[in-house]
Amino acid sequence: MKFSTITNIGKIRNENEDSFSNISLGDLDFFIVADGMGGHSKGELASKLAAKLFIKYIKEADIASYNSYIKLLEEAIFYANEEIYKLSLEDGNIRMGTTVVCLCIDYKNKTYYLSHLGDSRAYIYRNETLSQLTRDHSLVNDLLDSGSLTEDEAANFINKSAITRAVGTEEKVVADSKSLPMEDGDIILMVTDGLTNELTDEKIRQIVKANKDPYQISSKLIEEAIDHGGRDNITVTTILL
Repeated sequence: MKFSTITNIGKIRNENEDSFSNISLGDLDFFIVADGMGGHSKGELASKLAAKLFIKYIKEADIASYNSYIKLLEEAIFYANEEIYKLSLEDGNIRMGTTVVCLCIDYKNKTYYLSHLGDSRAYIYRNETLSQLTRDHSLVNDLLDSGSLTEDEAANFINKSAITRAVGTEEKVVADSKSLPMEDGDIILMVTDGLTNELTDEKIRQIVKANKDPYQISSKLIEEAIDHGGRDNITVTTILL
């Protein structure tokens, strides 16, 4: 396994509110990418805390007692949520939160486990096909699901960036999780919306196809996102199996 994470503030923002972290424990690798939100540097704090608390929980967990690593990922997310939410209440009830996309790679059982909240995404590139593994927790997706918007209307929806789930904004949160089998040669991407708001999935696929090294892929994706506007912070973790 080789991986590379690169983050960039972009062209517009004054602060980088994205965070990321990873840890290796025996036959397991864990990764997190987070995109914070909230005024007065609170977004940056929320994402940093989420990454730090997620890794802390994983490190301190009795991993051998888990027969499902989805449960472990979700517990780590819930722990981070509880601490960030508590802090926001203590700090004059200033609302802050963060998206998270979290991955566990289980080499022994050749399985990926994923959990996420918000609109930071995971993709898999396999057999020259790019597939999105997460579905954004967004207002536009909720309206699509309810039939209130058509696909054409959704493409031009004014509140496209509004998310409906995040870590730290509520006392209790619900993550979406899944597992899928691993194959040699897979490339996993974990990205914030600073990338996906600028580049189409097809453009991402073309860049991954043309650059097989994780560092080159992360670098080129960020470079292209900046060239397309760079309106937000951009973070890309590329993992080559």
